[in-house]
Amino acid sequence: MDHGEYCKALFREIDRLAALLSDADLSTPVPSTPAWDLAKLATHVGATERWVTAMINSGSVEKLPFSDFEQNVPTESTAVSDWVAAGVDALISALVAAPAHQQVWTLGGQTRPTLFWARRMLHEATVHRVDAALALKAPTTVDPTVAVDGIDEILTILPYAPRLAGFGAVRGEGQSIELVATDVDTRWRIDVGATAYAWSHTSTGEATVTATAPVAGLYLFLWGRPSVPQITGDAGLLARWSAATAF
Repeated sequence: MDHGEYCKALFREIDRLAALLSDADLSTPVPSTPAWDLAKLATHVGATERWVTAMINSGSVEKLPFSDFEQNVPTESTAVSDWVAAGVDALISALVAAPAHQQVWTLGGQTRPTLFWARRMLHEATVHRVDAALALKAPTTVDPTVAVDGIDEILTILPYAPRLAGFGAVRGEGQSIELVATDVDTRWRIDVGATAYAWSHTSTGEATVTATAPVAGLYLFLWGRPSVPQITGDAGLLARWSAATAF
């Protein structure tokens, strides 16, 4: 996916989320994120949109305080829906206007081109749209192109996630995880080392454990959302990986 495709897909995902929120009871619990109800989910998404927009517009190479963007959130469902939708309009405008070479703060304290945030925000929006759909018992489909890119993305950003401190639970030598999509011609090989992991789209021999499912299911599984792939091999390794890398 390129920059324009990320922006278009991001707009679609937020549009779907806003539609779900528009007449929802915001006190509805979100089962895939047990500490949240729909009000908390909407606040998180809308605040994240505005936080990223501010960093892009200012060209900030320092992390801005997230709490500054969690203020003055509407409390009525239609107003919350409009607030979330307005946030993506401003974010996409910032992403489109920013020079391609502009560097901003990103995960792990690293500076990267603003394209990072187009991709990151697409998957932020997609996963939380699925969360809202699960809460409201609505369809939770994910576009296969988005899902393929999202699996690549999560495997790329995991080393910069603070929660990866738990990765020690799956460190080892010679262990491997394969994710095999049944509906697209793509697989992911994760080789687990003593201090880090490496991944590619190339299978290099029998894996320690293999998870097989439609690509949307693999995507949601990696994000810790309800999905039950078919597992062959060492299921314990996959369970430890999931627990250690959960966002």
